[in-house]
Amino acid sequence: MAENYIQKLLKPHYPGFSATETKIADYFVSLGMNIVNKTLANLSEETKFSEATIFKFVKKIGFKGFQDFKISVASNYRTAEERTRQLAVFTDIKPSDTPTDISKKVIHSSQIMLQSLMSTLSGETLQQALDIIIHSKALHFFGLGASAVTALDAYHKFLRTAIPVNYVSDYHMQLMHTSKMTENDCVFLFSHSGKTAETIRLAEVAAQNNAKIICLTGNPPGILNQLSDVSIVVETEESIFQSEALSARLLYLTIVDIIYLSYIYHDEHTNLRSIDTIRQVLSTTKKEVDR
Repeated sequence: MAENYIQKLLKPHYPGFSATETKIADYFVSLGMNIVNKTLANLSEETKFSEATIFKFVKKIGFKGFQDFKISVASNYRTAEERTRQLAVFTDIKPSDTPTDISKKVIHSSQIMLQSLMSTLSGETLQQALDIIIHSKALHFFGLGASAVTALDAYHKFLRTAIPVNYVSDYHMQLMHTSKMTENDCVFLFSHSGKTAETIRLAEVAAQNNAKIICLTGNPPGILNQLSDVSIVVETEESIFQSEALSARLLYLTIVDIIYLSYIYHDEHTNLRSIDTIRQVLSTTKKEVDR
């Protein structure tokens, strides 16, 4: 089954569509890959909207014209089997592409993912996460494999705040720390698959000790989500086709930034004082460059 690139492309634009544009978008999604065999005249006849209206719609979603849109669709559609053999998640990259071509395609893909995140991220969920952090005495950031990188980045950010934080990369030591948690602790668990046995075990131990759990995952259903007080789901293609985080890491880092800044400005005076103290200490590591 082909992954519907058109659906992914249009999803972040839906809130801003008019009734007419929504109907055009829905028809594009229903056509899927078959849209590359259509002309503006075909679509006008089938949708009962003028060619000019459809052309303006394509321009609105960021393309130079209908032909440019069809080329993008044709190069981005892949079957599930084909995607598992891809070297990267950016499916329109070809061996013949130059570094400039690749940079444009990677950036474009990132823009689409971030736009999609904007339309799916729940403000209520973010507020729940913030409330937990506010009422916690300490934060812990745990992840394994590729998720350990995201956990470390989150720890590095929150280390600047006034709240005590903790990061451990070794699973056995994570378990030891989790066994000592109380209702005053909050642990961030990162697992893109949501199925990592060790991460699930950490959640079980944390829950037994009444610690609060905030998980960031690419897999909505599952034990990890059930054990967590707050579950933030990062929707990406890799959640379906691959276990590697890859481009999803950008979305995880963005969500962490949002939560971090929300916490910073909740108690701006205290946190900025902590940041200033850290900056002063770190200033001793900088060497002035003679000009």
